[in-house]
Parts: sequence; structure tokens; C-alpha cells
Amino acid sequence: MIVKKAKRMANVFSELIAHKILEESTNLTPSQLEYVILRGGRAALSEASRLYKIAVKMGREDLVSHLRYLWNTQGPKGMLECPNCGFKAIAPDRSCMICGKVVSEDYIREQLNFNDKFEICIKTSSVAELNEALNYGYLLLGEKGVYSPRSPRARMENPVVYIIYMRRNEVSRIIEEVNSRQLPI
Repeated sequence: MIVKKAKRMANVFSELIAHKILEESTNLTPSQLEYVILRGGRAALSEASRLYKIAVKMGREDLVSHLRYLWNTQGPKGMLECPNCGFKAIAPDRSCMICGKVVSEDYIREQLNFNDKFEICIKTSSVAELNEALNYGYLLLGEKGVYSPRSPRARMENPVVYIIYMRRNEVSRIIEEVNSRQLPI
């Protein structure tokens, strides 16, 4: 009975051991690195950036790909994939949480299909929301759509939102839409 319970709890023990290894070791040996990535679970996620850098330095692409799989399936949701390391770890500040690469706003626009979502946003937003976007000069972009800067829906519908600064043609398009909706008095 005790053996069965210990077998069921093996993952918990492995995570605990991996956590202790990470806590007490500044320089991981190849076998420690392998254990932490393969058996560490959530403990490996908390130190993913450090483990990624060590695995790359040691030339262990197999461990990098396992860590990437672990991060992409069990890590934070809704982030974009980094073009450098392949982890879905692009934070709202446009930097990768794993490798540190900063991506361009154009990359975010392209990955989240900004142009199509922008047109939908213009058609469905109120005049007040469009004026708010003009005043602030940016919009919020998430997986589910484009939102005005102070929209509470943006953060409720999307785990991660990115600030997208409007270009001249987008400002012109919003002004055109606002003018077409306003009725003469």
C-alpha cells in the first residue's frame, strides 16, 4: 500500500528534488540539468530561462526541445512564439521571457493578424472608444481582437495583450469612421 502511494506520488517527489537541485546549485552538471528538465515539471518552468541558457551552452538540443514542449504546454498561456528560441514566451513588453530577444511591433502585428482585427474593431467599437484610441494613440491587441486603450474586455478575453501604436493610415481610418457615424445637428 505504501509502495503504491509512493509510485503515485513519484511526480511530486521528482518536482521537489528538482526544486532543491535548482535552489542549491548555481552550476548544474549535465546529469542534474537532464534530471531537472526531464523530471522537474513545474520546478523547471520557474527556472526555464536559466535552464534554456545552460542547455544551449552544453549543446543539448534534446533538452531544449523538451523544455520548450514543457513550457508551451504547461507554462503561461496566450503568449506569442519567439522567433529566436521557439518558446511561446513573448511578454507584453515584446521581450522573450526565455532568451531575452525583443521582437518588433511588426512581428506582433503579423502574428496576431492585426489588420483584419483592426477592421472588425473599427466597425464594432463605439464613437467614444474610437475617440479614446485617437487620444491615446494606441490600441490593445490580443488573440481575440483589437480593443480601445481602456477596454476592460481586452484583459478579460485575452490572457496577454500587446500595445500597438497606431500608424498614420490607421489614425486616418478611425477619423474617417468617426466622421461617417456622426450625425449633423
